[in-house]
Amino acid sequence: GNVPGGCELKEFPEGIIIPGLIDSHVHAGNTAIMLSGVSMIDVTSVGQALKCIEERCLNTEDDIVFAPFFIPQQVKEQRFPNRKELDSVSHGKKVIVICITLHSSSVNTAAIDFVGINDIREGMGIDEDGCFNGELLEDEINFYVMSNLVAGISDEKYEKYIDDFGNMCAKNGITSAHCLEGQFMAGDRDIPIWLNRIEKNELPFHCVLYPQVWDYQQALAYGLPRHGGCLTLDGADMDYTMALDEPYTCKPEVRGNLFRKDSEVYNLVSKAYADNKQTAFHAMGDRAIDQLLDAYRRVIAEQGQKNLRLRIEHFTMPRPSHLKLASELGVVVSQQPEFPYIYDTEDGYVEEWFGKERVKRIEQYKQNMDAGIMVAGGSDSPVNSINPLTGIHGVVNGRFDTRRMDVKGALKMYTYNAAYAAFEEQERGTIKEGFYADFTILGQDPYEIQDKINEIEVIGTISEGRVVYAK
Repeated sequence: GNVPGGCELKEFPEGIIIPGLIDSHVHAGNTAIMLSGVSMIDVTSVGQALKCIEERCLNTEDDIVFAPFFIPQQVKEQRFPNRKELDSVSHGKKVIVICITLHSSSVNTAAIDFVGINDIREGMGIDEDGCFNGELLEDEINFYVMSNLVAGISDEKYEKYIDDFGNMCAKNGITSAHCLEGQFMAGDRDIPIWLNRIEKNELPFHCVLYPQVWDYQQALAYGLPRHGGCLTLDGADMDYTMALDEPYTCKPEVRGNLFRKDSEVYNLVSKAYADNKQTAFHAMGDRAIDQLLDAYRRVIAEQGQKNLRLRIEHFTMPRPSHLKLASELGVVVSQQPEFPYIYDTEDGYVEEWFGKERVKRIEQYKQNMDAGIMVAGGSDSPVNSINPLTGIHGVVNGRFDTRRMDVKGALKMYTYNAAYAAFEEQERGTIKEGFYADFTILGQDPYEIQDKINEIEVIGTISEGRVVYAK
């Protein structure tokens, strides 16, 4: 039959129709910005990184050069390019090399001068002479510098990045995305731009915007029924800043950082809860999860259970007691299965960080669901690829049985469960009369090639009855 817009379904190659895929955790603006940069994903030495950066600096009209997806553990020197090295290849451009996690980076002199930092602050690396070496190793200083560089992008160019992101969603079968905006552009100038595009219905996907703003009063002006997103309570595993009970196995002197006081987290949650707003925070390590769950527990005890589906983003290394409490509180967890599927291999990075026993606690999708916790699937793009099928593949083919689920369970993480995480399960995430006509059309049946789901092509995407992509 026909769908609105006049495109006949018979024009598609024969394929498998599933509910439209939903990304429950994506940094949308940053995804488009970073994917337009010079990728560091395959570099294995500082010299190789510098060569790629210099080539881009010589061949772009952009004043700022982003070099994302850097993996310090992958390069021979086990470090970022330093400030002097970046100065030698930047040819007057501002340059930032960004760890794949987004939680640390390295900049050249032009970049740090543009931001206006003239002194050494916490989290800034120093060389043997006591001078700034270009490294930004903790969230506060890293996000500050990164967001001020991103703020150098014009509104016109940022609008184009939104269009680029929309095209990525369409090509990857994504009909809804929970976009975590703010925090990565100084002044949160990006949020009003996103809200304007949503109001005008100019996006090829349904956008659920999460405002990543620590100032609650400021966020009230946006008029959204939710607050937060990936507001970081701790750092990330690869950056050695994930807040752990026990130290990193490979760095016994380090057990990560909590970036906020308990009282600060509690006060923000309490204000939002009183206004009947859902909240969402980044909590990876067990210490950070402990901090957030305690705030949620206290606020619910004081104000009563409102079933606001309070969210925890990542929930990477919970203790068994955390699973029980999260289930009792009705907490929703948003997780990103591609990352452990790629990096948690026998003797791989994750095992190096946490050891052979503790690694089994990482990203327990099945165990979380069995405990009664609703688990939504997401990408965390640009940290991981934006393709939901890679995450679904990671769940079905996970390393440990505490992670693995069957195809149906994995698909639900990216359809019904993700819709539930945004209070939309009565209108999205299921193929059902009266629901939005959101469909993803696959070239092959994931039930039939369970070990190759990540190789399945999206051949069509229909968002709210509109054919937004046809291969």
